[in-house]
Amino acid sequence: MAEPVQRSVDSDVVECWALWKAVLFVKDLGILKIHVEGDSLTVINAAKSMDEDRSHIGGIMEVTKAKLARFSSFICTHIRRNGNKVAHELAKLAISIGELRIWHGDIHSPLRSLVAAEASRR
Repeated sequence: MAEPVQRSVDSDVVECWALWKAVLFVKDLGILKIHVEGDSLTVINAAKSMDEDRSHIGGIMEVTKAKLARFSSFICTHIRRNGNKVAHELAKLAISIGELRIWHGDIHSPLRSLVAAEASRR
């Protein structure tokens, strides 16, 4: 999935918004277990926290955590930015296409080699 952000905002807000959209997307697919990786330590820690988030991402994060609580399993892992090349390329793609794009059952061809490389490191 790739979707552009319409306005310039803080990177943590963008990461939090992306988490929210991913949670909604996965829930709509009927998936019950979710493992999220992200390179924003602020967002990952907020998603894992049981405390109310009163930060600048708190509004989005609280509704996201309420949705996450409905999954039978939720794992949230922080990864370094250089370990998240697929997400970076999707973000660049979203900017270039200018609209929501979802690929079902296939990986956008320019990303195939990056996905394979990241999968082989696990």
